[in-house]
Amino acid sequence: MIAAFLAGELDSPRFGPQIRALLARDGRDPSIVDRPSLTDESTNAYRARLLDGYRAWLRREGLFFGFPENVDWSRVALTADELLDILYIDWDWWLTISGGTRRPREAARLIRAGEVPGASAEGHEPIAARIRDGDAHKLIVVTAPDHSRLVAVEGHVRLTAYALYPEYLPTSMEVLLGVSDEITGWGLF
Repeated sequence: MIAAFLAGELDSPRFGPQIRALLARDGRDPSIVDRPSLTDESTNAYRARLLDGYRAWLRREGLFFGFPENVDWSRVALTADELLDILYIDWDWWLTISGGTRRPREAARLIRAGEVPGASAEGHEPIAARIRDGDAHKLIVVTAPDHSRLVAVEGHVRLTAYALYPEYLPTSMEVLLGVSDEITGWGLF
């Protein structure tokens, strides 16, 4: 999950510069993030520290406040409809753009209607095109054991782009899914 999270944010205009600055500070090549070797424990530990450096992963602060230590991660395929039913985190911006629903389809409707200042469908099209071109990072999603709801941990902007351009989605898409009976204790769930 950590490697996927970092890879998903490395090209982000918001978080990519922070990751690159931390890598440069540590004398590390970006390949440790964009082409990770998951069998090397020392680089896995470094990536955990890197994620902590800008997202407080190990400290369980900010985004990860209340996030459980015990999560079972696996890759699963979701249909396009299931993908677009994933909820945003319970965070101000995602509540705002979705009209309080946390639903990407509603965010897409509001963006297309011009009701989200600073957001446009056109601005999201290049992001959505990456899925069409087979060059998109996996979304990271969590759920409780009953799978009653799926909540995005990483990939909110991509999820919004997919809702704006659902015609770009394949019939099924692989995501990284975390399941924990403690996930409801995460404040953003």
